Amino acid sequence: MLPLHDRFPGTKKLPYVSLGYFPTPVEPVPDLARLLGLPLLLVKRDDVSGGAYGGNKVRKLEFLLGQALAERRRAVITFGAVGSNHVRATAVYAGRLGLQVHAVLAPQASTPYVDANLAADRAAGATLHFVDSYGQALGRGTELRDEFARRDGIEPFIIPFGGTNSIGTLGFVNAAFELAAQIAAGVSPEPDLIYVAYGSTGTASGLALGLAAAGLRTSVVGVRVVPAESTNAERTKRVMEGAVALLRESDAGFPAIKPEDVALEVRDGFLGDGYAVATAASQEAVALAQANHMHLETTYTGKALAALVADARAGRLAGKTALFWNTYNSR
Repeated sequence: MLPLHDRFPGTKKLPYVSLGYFPTPVEPVPDLARLLGLPLLLVKRDDVSGGAYGGNKVRKLEFLLGQALAERRRAVITFGAVGSNHVRATAVYAGRLGLQVHAVLAPQASTPYVDANLAADRAAGATLHFVDSYGQALGRGTELRDEFARRDGIEPFIIPFGGTNSIGTLGFVNAAFELAAQIAAGVSPEPDLIYVAYGSTGTASGLALGLAAAGLRTSVVGVRVVPAESTNAERTKRVMEGAVALLRESDAGFPAIKPEDVALEVRDGFLGDGYAVATAASQEAVALAQANHMHLETTYTGKALAALVADARAGRLAGKTALFWNTYNSR
């Protein structure tokens, strides 16, 4: 049973399929804490959230693909950059459930990591559709949706960029209740702050919403890793409102939380020259993580940890317990 189900039994009505290994561990990082002058630094190990592929996307896909199966869809269409981790995770897990996977991919500079993700997408059986810009991606997705609807007699299930919509966000509402259960069991103290990458918004939004519903005082610091025009406060608001609506439809006891009531701070200043472009701070953060047995990268998790490091060095975390939510795959 999910931690969310324990607190709000009506939410069992929401479609869901088990894909990952939960709860993920919460572990101290004592050497890095001492280096940064922190009393305690924790890491939430979502990097080991799945056997085939880890990271934050597994939690979203449990609800997204659960919905696809409940609606008896035959195919899934999703979107991402050429080297998208979300697309890779979708290809792996949707394919294992017998769903055809089609990914619409926008340009991204070729690197060994990007090339490895493309190879993994193909190995998992995904069909890849390349477009010339992000602006073309949704149009191509619409064309594919109509084509497959005519072929199959049912529309494919659409999963947006990053797996972020009201359904996918439920995965991180549940994650907040998972952390709350670990705190109640004495596995972890209650953190003052959680640092996490803020990309398509679903991870940070779901966490902040779930923490508020669980009655925790923890604040979420979402570190921007995409340009503001791609991800903004209005998108975050819509995602949260949609998630609350789904939760309250399934269980009227779920609190009617408004976006302005949650403790979510979006932190700018660590994006650098753009999405997937490494910064000196993210490279340093990845090296610090490596020295402390954490596997990060410079696009998402490195920039999120860089913000935590900068705040610690500036004295903003004095006397506070900080938790870094590792959303990267280390499988």
